[in-house]
Amino acid sequence: MAAVPSIQPPIVHTSLAGDSAPSPEMDSPESQQPGDEEAAAAAAAAQPPDPEISLRDLPDLEPEEIERRLAKTRQELSNRRKILIKNLPPDTTNQEVHEILKEYELKYCFVDRNKGTAFVTLLNGDQAQDAIRSLHHSTVRGRLINVTLQPTDSLLCLTNLPHTFTAQQLEELVRAYGNIERSFLVYSELTGHSKGYGFVEYMKKDSASRARSELLGRPLDDRSLMVQWMDVNHLSQEEKLHSKCLCISRLPLDLCDSEELTQLFSETYKPVFCQVCIQASHVASLLHSQQALTYGSVFFNVQYSMCLQMCYCTSACMH
Repeated sequence: MAAVPSIQPPIVHTSLAGDSAPSPEMDSPESQQPGDEEAAAAAAAAQPPDPEISLRDLPDLEPEEIERRLAKTRQELSNRRKILIKNLPPDTTNQEVHEILKEYELKYCFVDRNKGTAFVTLLNGDQAQDAIRSLHHSTVRGRLINVTLQPTDSLLCLTNLPHTFTAQQLEELVRAYGNIERSFLVYSELTGHSKGYGFVEYMKKDSASRARSELLGRPLDDRSLMVQWMDVNHLSQEEKLHSKCLCISRLPLDLCDSEELTQLFSETYKPVFCQVCIQASHVASLLHSQQALTYGSVFFNVQYSMCLQMCYCTSACMH
């Protein structure tokens, strides 16, 4: 599913890998002997692929684990730590900017004297927000300064990830193309499992461009990755992370009318749009047999939490 209407929802697959995060004991250098990693990789390659499992077969997570995952996403969502300080006096120095921001931990500072602007990276998003609240429209040597978050052109959305993909695996996947500012997955608020997409912001645009070029269409398990540029303003609120479009799998084979799908979902909230997906190569046979493929899409103009309710209530009715 898409994070925002501008993101194409990934196809829902039923073939998944394991979702458990590696244990500290397995990852620690002390627990690994020389050659262990190579031997493990060779053994894994020699074994047949795991049998396909359904999303319904994923283990239930404890409420504490669900909240931990959601909290991690919220933290990374708000972790924009780069700020702009505009309308500074033309002779402002780096030292003076450090003095202005003496209450915070600066990781980077560059002053463009021609524009009277300082580009600053602080320790974390909390410090950035506090600096904006404290210093925006304050004065420096008689000049009213503006303090805002820096815009970014290095933000990507990765979709069609396996639902068992972990945050650590995502970071390992994207870090190969350059230094990253932040990366995170989006999880279901009900189950705590990944929704199959995530975001990465690079420190430099050329790193993001290289990642998009290399990862777009890359095979991952039984699917192909989709990578799209994202407007950072679409991530200004947690609600915007979640789609109002549901991808419905395992539809009855004789359900080929989108109007019937609309009526089914209208028992609680009337959807704005419904579509039953039909594969082009099967159109002729479908016309004869009146059978559709087993998935469709439904879009609601309601809050995401209501979409979740719809998803689970209708799923119960269809089985």
